[in-house]
Amino acid sequence: MTFPYSDSPYNDDYNMCTHEKSKIFDQIFLSAFYSILFTAGILGNGLVILVMLLTNHRKMQSTDVFIVHLALADLLLVSTLPLWALQAIYGWIFGEALCKIAASLFKINFYAGSFLLACISIDRYLSIVYAVEIYKKHRKNYVHWSCLVVWSLCIIMSIPDILYYSVSFESRTNISTCDPFYPENNSKAWKVTTTLLFQIFIFFLPLIFMLFCYSHIIITLLRSQGFKKHKAIRLIIAVVVTFFLCWTPYNVAAFLDMLTLLEIITDCSFINNIDFALSVTSCICYLHCCLNPILYAFIGAKFKDNLCNLISKTRLCPWFVARHVQRKQTSSKSFTWSSSGDTTMSGIY
Repeated sequence: MTFPYSDSPYNDDYNMCTHEKSKIFDQIFLSAFYSILFTAGILGNGLVILVMLLTNHRKMQSTDVFIVHLALADLLLVSTLPLWALQAIYGWIFGEALCKIAASLFKINFYAGSFLLACISIDRYLSIVYAVEIYKKHRKNYVHWSCLVVWSLCIIMSIPDILYYSVSFESRTNISTCDPFYPENNSKAWKVTTTLLFQIFIFFLPLIFMLFCYSHIIITLLRSQGFKKHKAIRLIIAVVVTFFLCWTPYNVAAFLDMLTLLEIITDCSFINNIDFALSVTSCICYLHCCLNPILYAFIGAKFKDNLCNLISKTRLCPWFVARHVQRKQTSSKSFTWSSSGDTTMSGIY
């Protein structure tokens, strides 16, 4: 099992290659890696939501709202990983209804995560390059409407998963799987279309938005005077590079898998290697859900301040609070990427 939209290789009549090696690999690798990602994703994204809502919910700026929605999307996505991990070992044992729910929930939050990354880049582009705070005063509800549009669009795009995902027993493997089963008369067209749409909306469009917005932000920072621009530029580069490294391998593997779907690639050894690549690279994509809290929240001084305030109220980890206070006193200016509270360059560090 890689991405829930991917078809089980056992269902392809044209593909006579065996997939036993990749199946055994999935049982060991996916179950272990999904468990790690599930734990890290729940803790990291859960902490972001907790800190943001408990300490900052009344004065959150536009980027903060997007970050909360991003953390929620990542949290819901990794919450489905235990189900796919168990499928890799035992097959699908949870019934038809949960199959449809888990697959659609996975797809909704994967789309939402990428769309929200694009929204964050646009928001920062407007607030830094044009010094426009578009979600202020009487227009402050625009950010909530933006998030509503994102979630609505993602739900609409997940309708095929709700319709076509089902549980099927595979006699050759003696297990049941939760996979998409499209109409037989145009099954191949459905598979190719969903693959292309996934690559366009999840990878290429967000990457284009990020490259355009952050490149202009870097130019603006380089022209500015009196700001700690080097840290901001390094973080911008880290955000883009992390997205590219996490998503590119899978999209290359998915494109090659689509070529096998079209029977352009028919070599069995190469097809089996693609199966391995899909398993490994999909896990790298999931890893991005665990890195988002670090890139978009934990690095910012604003989030650290809120976290320390929350910890100090509960009297937990006094050494962490004391260390943070000491660092803050010795620093003349804090690095606050996640805050977009003003419309100057200080909004990103």
